[in-house]
Amino acid sequence: MSVPCPIGIAGHVDHGKTTLVKALTGWDTDRLEEEKRRGLTIEPGVAPLVLPSGRRVALVDVPGHRDFRKNTIRGLSAVGAAVLVVAADDGVMPQTLDHLEILRYMGAGTGFTVLSKADLVDSETLELAELEIRELVRGTFLEGCPVVPFSAVDLRGLREILSALEQLAETSRPEAVHPVFRLWIDRVIHAAGFGTVVSGTVLSGTLTEGDSVEILPAGLVATARFLETHHERVPKVEAGMRAGINLRGVPTDALDHGMALVTPNYAASAFYLNVCLDISRHAPRPLATRTRVKIHVGTGCHNALVVLMDRDMLAPGETGLAQLRLEKPVAALSRDPFVMCSVDLEAVLGGGVVLEVSGQKFRERKAPKVIPFLRCLMQEDVPGAVDMLFDRTGHRAVSLTEITRATGFPSRAVAEHVERACRDGRYVRVGENRLLPKASYSHLAREVFRALSEILAENPLKTAVSPQEIRHRVDTAMDDATAESILADLEARGTVARDPTGYRLPDRVTALPRRQQEIVDKVLSYAKKLGWRTFAVGTFCDDHGERYPRPEVQKIADYLTAQKTLVRLRDGRYMTREALEEVKEIVRTKILRDGSVTIADCTALFGFGRTRGISILDYLDSIGMTIRVGDRRVLSEQYAKTFWNGRSKDQGAP
Repeated sequence: MSVPCPIGIAGHVDHGKTTLVKALTGWDTDRLEEEKRRGLTIEPGVAPLVLPSGRRVALVDVPGHRDFRKNTIRGLSAVGAAVLVVAADDGVMPQTLDHLEILRYMGAGTGFTVLSKADLVDSETLELAELEIRELVRGTFLEGCPVVPFSAVDLRGLREILSALEQLAETSRPEAVHPVFRLWIDRVIHAAGFGTVVSGTVLSGTLTEGDSVEILPAGLVATARFLETHHERVPKVEAGMRAGINLRGVPTDALDHGMALVTPNYAASAFYLNVCLDISRHAPRPLATRTRVKIHVGTGCHNALVVLMDRDMLAPGETGLAQLRLEKPVAALSRDPFVMCSVDLEAVLGGGVVLEVSGQKFRERKAPKVIPFLRCLMQEDVPGAVDMLFDRTGHRAVSLTEITRATGFPSRAVAEHVERACRDGRYVRVGENRLLPKASYSHLAREVFRALSEILAENPLKTAVSPQEIRHRVDTAMDDATAESILADLEARGTVARDPTGYRLPDRVTALPRRQQEIVDKVLSYAKKLGWRTFAVGTFCDDHGERYPRPEVQKIADYLTAQKTLVRLRDGRYMTREALEEVKEIVRTKILRDGSVTIADCTALFGFGRTRGISILDYLDSIGMTIRVGDRRVLSEQYAKTFWNGRSKDQGAP
């Protein structure tokens, strides 16, 4: 069974939030000395609650005073449900409205209202207060939810509140979007004997003791040494849990709330967020493009410039597309919620959801495909968004993980769409788990064949082309896996052939220019005259009076080696294929007669000394004919077996 999301306890200052939490859990969430002295909550506090059913939930008590709105938003950043606390004697107050908007923008999906201090008013006032609340929550996630009168004096309503919390715990389960571990840091401390400990709510995935995490935007990687939930050590934490994580090897002063812990190599920090922005109907004025604001995403607060994409102004109650240009990078991902406030934090202006984490400023003329892509994301059009994502990534194959990260669609929805598209022939799987549209794949296959043909035509001496060379000729955006997959398909159809140095065209016959053909003839004549005595390119050039430039001769030697006419030894010297076969026969005969061959034998066998002898014998080792045992060479078992099998078929075994 999944863990329930934390439940936020929100409402105006002095309406009894902390008192309610204490009545439910026995915990006083006001832990700071200043909070005790002033009698109000300053920092968000978390209290564990064991419900009558045995389920455990975390209650997050947040500040109600407007001066601590930043802390309020941080505390409500990861709650899945909420209890809105309204004092019966005061009724709806400014921060009641603020907190309701914050909860809506941060994605709270359900909850109920507690009408606190019920003992201070008569039944008629209590009824009027409930009517006021129901009017307030109309059109919000709290519409139709219970309104429970409560008194901390006589504990009336406590049983009903516990029952309602049971229902929230059953329904407020975290929905996994990104298939990795994520946690926004909301508290950092230095624990004696342990070091740095961070706290937060696990948004997705799991973390086990000993796992590595990446800390963004700091760019640090650390190991989770110990894990806690509600002050109890656990071996693993999962989505929905409040977690304390002891990070090994990270100084406390390097971290702060607003940073994120993520599975390594999944996310990256960014300065630009393309978002769906909603202006609160209670906002004091319309929002013009290029307005400076405060953006609360995760547990951080950031200065930002709002650039509206599809209009110049958004009026209260309107929704549009915008780019948030942040002063500092943030580790947000698609589908992360955010709240927007005025620069002085005096008003909640609106909020919304991140649609895309971008690496560049939005300019419609330079990026005309951005807005259609974002609209697909807004409408949760999975096929349309994935198709447009392929259109934007060019000829680069994309993995399921990349699609999920870029769109924020649940990984299961992405996988189901991809499976259908592959069955229908719209997408092609490349490599282990990467994808390309069928039309792109077919286009690339034609371009790959054309590039291979062009490269070979441009250089008649070239016998094969590497996949990297082909990829760079076609499109540098195409990855190696795509190039290899296409070449493998072309090879299977017989369109291209493969050899150890790359890909070639089958049965390709190349007529060399007269000058190059002249050098080919001279090199072959020279090599045949030398027999098994090897030669270097420089020696050939010297012997021909530098008539032929060394670079040109080297290209010819490489060409003849690729054609398997010459053999290149490890010392860079050459001999003909026929001469090599003679050498192999001489060495084989010597080993069969005497049991082995040594470098010292090369003088008697071939007429040359130690240096060339080493080169010859090393080559025979490299092709698997001989095996070195000390200073001797013997025939390899595989070569001997092949030789005797051939003898038994052709000549009869001895």
